[in-house]
Amino acid sequence: MKSSRLLAMLLLLQGTERRSARQLAAELEVSERTVYRDVDALSAAGVPVYAERGCNGGIVLAAGYRRALTQFGEDEIRALFISGSNPLVDLGLSGGRERALEKLAGAMSDAQRKAAEKTRGRIHLDQRRWNQAAQPHDHLAVLRRAVWDDRRVALRYRDRDAKTTERAVDPLGLVAKAGVWYLVARSAQEFRTFRAERIIGATALDETFTRPAGFDLDAYWRDWTSSVEDGTQRFPVVLSVPAPQLELISRYWEVQLLTPARGTTQAAIVRVVFPGIEAALHQLIAWGGLVSIVEPREIRDELVTRARALIKHHVAEG
Repeated sequence: MKSSRLLAMLLLLQGTERRSARQLAAELEVSERTVYRDVDALSAAGVPVYAERGCNGGIVLAAGYRRALTQFGEDEIRALFISGSNPLVDLGLSGGRERALEKLAGAMSDAQRKAAEKTRGRIHLDQRRWNQAAQPHDHLAVLRRAVWDDRRVALRYRDRDAKTTERAVDPLGLVAKAGVWYLVARSAQEFRTFRAERIIGATALDETFTRPAGFDLDAYWRDWTSSVEDGTQRFPVVLSVPAPQLELISRYWEVQLLTPARGTTQAAIVRVVFPGIEAALHQLIAWGGLVSIVEPREIRDELVTRARALIKHHVAEG
């Protein structure tokens, strides 16, 4: 598209004082005549770009217009080019970030480009948890477009109790937390937060809505997460964990190391914080003989009681 080509040309001119029409034509994969037409189009749009004649001439972007990109420091470049899993893929925007970075890289100086290439090979961010469920890409793409367009959405939602409801909502924003997407919406004049994994249907309606005046997605999310954390029960359990199992134990839960393991034979003593006794019991059953409970004694007794009941049940069925 012409608009994309004009932007690409502008970014290329940001990186160097001047480029010949032949160089630009080769990089943009167009003819030199098209390059000159694009220069005229940029000039008509108010961009200070012009062609200089002579052996040292070329296509030039005014120095003041080039200043912003050349002022990027190495740390700022590194922050942009750190590699990692891209949550925007879930929204159907998989190529946008990569293409934008490629355009920026093409406009950088040699020193800036080297800093970007070095960063990509040394730091990688993986924002998803182990064994995390796939996010509903189709629904998220619908919601993303509805958020852009202020368009009301018919939502079918299954809550944590497996109850399904249908409602029309005003989608105000999307938030990704540790690779899990949430929809922030207004439903029946109340602000609600819906976990995307539980959305089983999302259809954009013809009706649009007016966003609430002064609504701030960042502020709402901070307040909502704080209220969730404040209302969450915390149930700590002290465990004896063999050194080879520490990584597994620390994978999902908050773990506080009380006594480190010495070598590979002695167990470490850790405190694992669960969101309630039921979560603790379920996880301890799953871990089986990988850990030993130090305290509280009550949960060890309850675990033994449930294990005996489970054995009795399956023996009776057999």
